[in-house]
Amino acid sequence: MYMTKKIRTQLYLEAEQKKVLEGRSRATGKSVGQLIREAVDEIYKLRRPLHKSLSEDDPIWDYIGAGRSKEKDISTHHDRYLYRSQR
Repeated sequence: MYMTKKIRTQLYLEAEQKKVLEGRSRATGKSVGQLIREAVDEIYKLRRPLHKSLSEDDPIWDYIGAGRSKEKDISTHHDRYLYRSQR
């Protein structure tokens, strides 16, 4: 098995997070460090690329210009228009 160089890192966990990790460690036989490394890979490295470019055939492009309004500042103040009824 190929092992990469690991860098020692200190982090602070909430008590409940530590408890969950220790329980999972006992159940799987993996170290807490291994569980954290796997979680980082799964959440930040493998599953969620930081920037994803839209392809030219992405269906989102069909929505551009689909709406009409008398308001001229919707692109700048869209939240104001979307959420004003909730205030």
